[in-house]
This record gives sequence, structure tokens and C-alpha cells, in this order.
Amino acid sequence: MNDVAVGRQVQDVRISKNLRQSDVAARAGTSRQMVSRLERGLLEGMMVSTLRAISRALGMPPLVTAGWRIPEVDRLRDRVHAAMVECLNRRLQSTGWELAPESSFNHYGEHGSADILAWHPQGRALLIVETKSRLWDVQDTLVSLDRKRRVMPSEAQRRFGWRPAVVGVVLVMPDLSTHRHVVARHGATFRAVLPHGTARSRHWLGDPTGSLRGILFLPISQLGDIGRRSLRKRARPTHPKRPAAGSPHLNGGPPGRDPPTPGTGPRPNVGEV
Repeated sequence: MNDVAVGRQVQDVRISKNLRQSDVAARAGTSRQMVSRLERGLLEGMMVSTLRAISRALGMPPLVTAGWRIPEVDRLRDRVHAAMVECLNRRLQSTGWELAPESSFNHYGEHGSADILAWHPQGRALLIVETKSRLWDVQDTLVSLDRKRRVMPSEAQRRFGWRPAVVGVVLVMPDLSTHRHVVARHGATFRAVLPHGTARSRHWLGDPTGSLRGILFLPISQLGDIGRRSLRKRARPTHPKRPAAGSPHLNGGPPGRDPPTPGTGPRPNVGEV
């Protein structure tokens, strides 16, 4: 499908919902000019986040797909995600948490799964963890996390007999400047939904007192070989030691021999430069 056809579909959906371009722009957090450009098929130069926001505002499937992704990149992201989950599982088990594998749910049409679901018997605390190796869609991530926070406690009680007195929800990401910039750009949203930072989240995992809605930045160095490779500096090229001033090597003489005395040595042939 070409860009013009995409734009026409967007326009048709907007008109069918009795919305103006300014209405869609307000819902998507963008300008009316951007909506107009999209409807005219002028997608060149438009940001992916803008296209996704407009499609969400209209209740449409995403206008941008990930068909360009390279399989090797996907496999690397899966490895990073698995390393994060394994790191957190080890930390939780060492502090008395019980882990529930295959923590999926389907509750009256709401379905999903938790990357980590854990239970602290002494504190009667339930922990729900969402791990993200890359934070592509802030709104979708926060909506998904809120859904799990509402549904998982009753599912944990039904499936495992856990009756939590407190519930903790944590979004875990690698400690990269990219993720910190995203959180900073959407600071008001994150403070409203996940007000607790890394220090509070880390402390809560050891002493689950009171509820928690936090963000935990996991240092890359804790992710085993994956982390070490990502932090490994490029080896500097080795250079031979520079000879000291006055050394015969500066005059081009071979090691272990005295420099040639000016005026000595074989005479050049005629015509030799």
C-alpha cells in the first residue's frame, strides 16, 4: 500500500468517527498540520512516534510495522531480555521471594503475562515485574502494566493461594542513557503512574513494606557476558616504543650498530639520485 492510500484510509476513519483534524491532533498530542500531511499521503519525514500516536487516536492498527527488523537484532534483544529476567530472579530468590513460572492470565477478555511474578511470604507481598530491553511505546507499556496490576493479584490468589497485603509493580530497564532520556521526556506521566525511583524499588525488594509502583534501572554490568561485551572498550593499538633522542635508530641505523659516519660508505653510481 502506498502513502496516498494510507492517507485516504486515515481520512476515511476520521470522517466516520465525526472527528475534525484538530480533534485527532489533540488526542494524539501533535499538530493539525501533521494530521493533514498524513491524510494527503505526505509521510516522508514524519516521525514514527507521530504516526503511531495518530493511529492510536483513531483506534486504528499501527500505521508503522517492524518488517525492517533484522533477525540478529531481535535475537540480541531476546538475549538481553532473558539476561535481565535471570538476574532479577537470582536477586529475588536470594532475599526470600518465591517465583511463579508461566504467569499468564485471561480475565474477562483481558489477557497477558508477567515477566516475573513473585511472592514474599513474610511480608505477604506480591511483586509484578515488567522488563523492557527497549522502551518503544510508553503509553502501551504503562497501560499493560496497569492492567497487570489490576488483574494479577486476584489471579495469584486463585492459582497459588497467595493473599497479598501489599502489591509492588516495577518496570525494569537496562541503565542506558536512551531509557533515562525517554523517562525524562515523559516525566509527568511516569511520576503519575510509577512515582518510585530505582533507590526505593531496590530497597523494597529487600523489605516489601507498603505498596510500590516504581522504575528500576538495572546496570548493564550485572547482565553477565552480554553486559561485559557491551561495556568492553576497544583495544588500543600497540605502537613500538619511540627511541630516545640521540639513539642510532633515529638515524635509520639497524639495531645494535653505530650510525654511519657522514662522508663514509660506498659512493653512489653516476646518475643515482
